[in-house]
Amino acid sequence: MPTLGWIRETGLDRFWERGSEPGSSVLPTFYACRYCNQVFESIAAREQHEIEHPLLNPTMFYRDRELGATRLLINTPIQLGDIDARSVSRIELNGQLLGSVTELTLALQSVSKGLFSVTYANEALKKNLKIEVCIADPQQLAEVDQAFRTQFSTGSIAGPLLESFTASVRHCDSVNRYVDGLVRYLHGLKAKDHLSDITTFEDFDKRFNQALDSLRDYTTPLAAAVRAVIRFNRNDFSLMQNASGLPDLDRTIAFFCGNDLTSTILASPDAQLPVDQTSEFILRNLIPAFSDSTLTDIEERLTWLPVKYRSLQDTSKLNYLCFRKAVELKNMSAIEKYRKRLRHDDVFNKLMGES
Repeated sequence: MPTLGWIRETGLDRFWERGSEPGSSVLPTFYACRYCNQVFESIAAREQHEIEHPLLNPTMFYRDRELGATRLLINTPIQLGDIDARSVSRIELNGQLLGSVTELTLALQSVSKGLFSVTYANEALKKNLKIEVCIADPQQLAEVDQAFRTQFSTGSIAGPLLESFTASVRHCDSVNRYVDGLVRYLHGLKAKDHLSDITTFEDFDKRFNQALDSLRDYTTPLAAAVRAVIRFNRNDFSLMQNASGLPDLDRTIAFFCGNDLTSTILASPDAQLPVDQTSEFILRNLIPAFSDSTLTDIEERLTWLPVKYRSLQDTSKLNYLCFRKAVELKNMSAIEKYRKRLRHDDVFNKLMGES
């Protein structure tokens, strides 16, 4: 039986016999960068160098946000300066060559609705971007907000209410993405609270992510409140510096950022928003009773919330509430107990280190 060494030697012999002229070598002695004049002794070195060519990567920006995706929705009137580019020497709009980013902006500025294909490139790379222009009609935004409040201010998100909501705003065609974001949020709530026959609990965050994507460029108070609830679910407290419009949520967020618990503020009827059961339990049950409760009281209250409604992030929030009460009472054994439970949670582990 031939050995491994024999096979390797035979293969190398054939390589030289078939691939080179007498006195020459087919193996290159150096490897030139495909984007500049530098040369390297190995392919690995060249590849590492080429990775470090950020300025040669054509990049588009919309309102100072780098467009990493291949699709952009423009739903508010754009101004000169809203679109920018870096390392881009060629721009085409629907196959037509443009002279500058300014020309692209003016072309998009001239329409209120449309689909566009943009190609932007430099000498090394080419990228494609689909742009949808659908300028939101303020009146239609107001109609959607009013319909949402009418249908869901009680907190119920039953199927018939969802159907009634979507039917009532179907004519609002300039804000389809806005409606989609609100509906995705509601479906995320249904999944998390085990009210959906289609979406499982494990997929609730996917619906939340879709909602964030659809609502990203809308600045209405309702969109801001929905984004705040989703980020509260994810424990993304660092992204929640601005008021959500939901007083109970705002003071709870401040508490989970390590601040003292402030007094409650009466919410207006417009601040009513359906949320998941665990968030409501924290906002309406645990936080209001926190100051006057013992640690035992809080731990007892936690048993009232079925485990099936809790995500890992929810469990961390509940453990942090107990930790804060233990710190307040200087209960060292309880402090250590809840510190251990949160030791693998990056958000709360940092907060505990500051306590």
